[in-house]
Amino acid sequence: MLSALHAEFQKAHRRHDLAICLVVPVVVFLWTGRLTSNAPEELANAYSALLYALPVLNAILMPVVMALLASRLWDIEVKGSTTKLLYTLQSRRSLFAAKAAFGIGEVVLMVALEMGAAVLLGRTQHYTEALPVGQLFYLGGCTLAVDVMLYLSELLLMLAWENPLPALCVSIVGALVGLFSAFMPPIVSYFVPWGYFVPLSSYEVAVWDQETHTVLFGTRPFNWGLLAFTAALAAVLFAAVWRMMRDKEV
Repeated sequence: MLSALHAEFQKAHRRHDLAICLVVPVVVFLWTGRLTSNAPEELANAYSALLYALPVLNAILMPVVMALLASRLWDIEVKGSTTKLLYTLQSRRSLFAAKAAFGIGEVVLMVALEMGAAVLLGRTQHYTEALPVGQLFYLGGCTLAVDVMLYLSELLLMLAWENPLPALCVSIVGALVGLFSAFMPPIVSYFVPWGYFVPLSSYEVAVWDQETHTVLFGTRPFNWGLLAFTAALAAVLFAAVWRMMRDKEV
């Protein structure tokens, strides 16, 4: 297992996977940093606005980023047609375990950097609102669960088609549908897994004054039911990816 993980690390180093993991926190820092002005009333509500905006931003970016990670994780095997050779050198179980562990590790790193970017943004822009630590950890857990679920679904498509194009196309369409579902009645969003970032969010607009452009945010109870369903769906996809890798003829 350790040798398989080391091999995946070497492949990732040549693929420059770290650059992909850095894209999301950099985009979060630059994009959300432009949403808040230096007005005292906005700085006093800034963390709430940030934690409200992050799920929407994730719904746009993450489906495509997860497809990109999954396609690159299986990229060398597809381009080099080395799957049969790999299966003669190591067991399918060890190959699957290494790729699943390494890919999920990259997702964990990406989510941790995104949450860190949110805290850094508050420090650099001098938010006066107290950092809601519990809300931040909940958001990080929800983002991680949805990201892992999307990553495994895209990896399943990669294994099924041996081509990154279907996975990328599905992710782009999924991102558009997921974003659209965020503005539909809440029940609609439960049928669009690509957009689960939004219904899992605990922040909502409580007050919107169109004349003064004043926005106040409120919170709603954590959606533990949907979070548990997302984790269960990720577990089902994990089993499906293993079964396909185990049974697929090369």
